[in-house]
Amino acid sequence: MNNLSLLKNTLRVFGIAFILIIPVMKLDPLGGWAWSPGQWEYEMMIQGIYMTLGIMMIIAAKDPVKNAMFVWFVVWSSVVHGGIMAYQAVIDTHEMGHFLGDIPVLFILAILASYSLRKEQVNN
Repeated sequence: MNNLSLLKNTLRVFGIAFILIIPVMKLDPLGGWAWSPGQWEYEMMIQGIYMTLGIMMIIAAKDPVKNAMFVWFVVWSSVVHGGIMAYQAVIDTHEMGHFLGDIPVLFILAILASYSLRKEQVNN
């Protein structure tokens, strides 16, 4: 798989995952997706943001190099969000399940998207 295909597939797969954030948070068996205690206001806000981000990622996957600024936003916002959640999970040991859920997902997304976009930009 070449870098452009990796980037397009990364954006599509994670875009679909972000769109499905509502059932993922509701069916959270390991405690790695929803924070406790549950707060419907926070959950609705984060679900709306991630569903929108997921839709935009799928659209950007059609031409990710043209949409590089958005892809870099996805990368850096994922690093920042994952980093903040990791810090919060460390200081609140009740939330350690996030190290098996949303925290690694955000870092994996950032690594795959940044690696493949950087390689694709160098080749063009």
